[in-house]
Amino acid sequence: MFVQLFCKDRNQKEKDELYQVLGAIAHRENVQIEERGDVVEMEVCPQGKIIVHEEDREVILSANTRHAGAGFHAFCVDIFMDIQQELTGEFELVDDLEFDQDGNFHRLHHLYEDELEYLRGNLVKREPVFYKNYLYDETYFLPMEKENAIATPIGYIDTKEFLHMDPHDLMDLFYVWNEWDMDASYYKNAALTLLAKEGYGPYALMNDHTHKMANMICDYIELAYKMDSSIPLPIKEYRFYIQLLQREDQLKDPVNMEQEVYQYRLMEVYHLFENVKVVALGACERSYDPVTQSLCLMSARKEEHEWDYLIQASKQPLICSQLDQLEKKKPIQYRDKAIWIHEYEEDGIFFLEAKIVFVEEELFFHCTLKEEKHIPYLKQCIKESEFAILD
Repeated sequence: MFVQLFCKDRNQKEKDELYQVLGAIAHRENVQIEERGDVVEMEVCPQGKIIVHEEDREVILSANTRHAGAGFHAFCVDIFMDIQQELTGEFELVDDLEFDQDGNFHRLHHLYEDELEYLRGNLVKREPVFYKNYLYDETYFLPMEKENAIATPIGYIDTKEFLHMDPHDLMDLFYVWNEWDMDASYYKNAALTLLAKEGYGPYALMNDHTHKMANMICDYIELAYKMDSSIPLPIKEYRFYIQLLQREDQLKDPVNMEQEVYQYRLMEVYHLFENVKVVALGACERSYDPVTQSLCLMSARKEEHEWDYLIQASKQPLICSQLDQLEKKKPIQYRDKAIWIHEYEEDGIFFLEAKIVFVEEELFFHCTLKEEKHIPYLKQCIKESEFAILD
């Protein structure tokens, strides 16, 4: 499920004209467009972006439409056709679902239903895809598995309910954009998807990204209400965020949704790193240390200099300061893994080091803690961490 537009044999002047047209389209459609390294990204909706990159004299526009839904797929085809109308030169439009050929949105919608039916069968059987990222277009974390529940992009759902749910209703759990237009349901789905993926709750002011996500969640809820004031919305979460952000309440007598609202960032999740899944609170601030090739997770914080712990995880043993003492410890067995754990204190700072061995794989941890009381929690996070299932 993808759409591509190849703009062939362009000189620099023609490339500049193309980027000007893209900017005008972004302004017309009220979507963000910005340069990121060697590519230009058009952020159309949660789960859907158009990526523009160059290969010599060719400019290529690409969109993975699998996660956003039929509406996003149709939008991309329309945008790419607009570009061909605006500019001269040779183009090649590639649409694997052939919506560019017939413009039949009803048929396109059914293709996404069929895809979801196929996914449903695999998830219920807990096929390998169950343990991978089937949720988001891009992510550095995944929700942890829960017994008798399936994770969706907007939260967990009971497995039996998931199994028997009408395919049309199921689409709102997985796709943001299910109709031709950006209607109230689209904005509600966008808000619920962002809440689940990027809702940081009390930690929303932690950094620029978390602040931006909180504002976007509020924006989407307000747009949904503006289009249909009777649509049920996550009012409790909306009012929490507008108070935190000091925004004015734009909803007058709104309808509160009955279904549970999920924010995965406020739970323990798998933080993805190489072929490793490190367990920690989803709201932890993530970074990467290229010197030690380690994932770094700073505890979530409400104030700038407030922290409780820092987790370092790497497949390189050099992150451990007391590796000899660690390997002298007696390992414990936990879910087919052998785990060594060593804790110590230096100058009033507490440290926790660990080694996990599974088959021929090794993973090392070096954790720095402000207070000793966090040690049991981090030990459990280490024990729950694991290696990803590979095909």
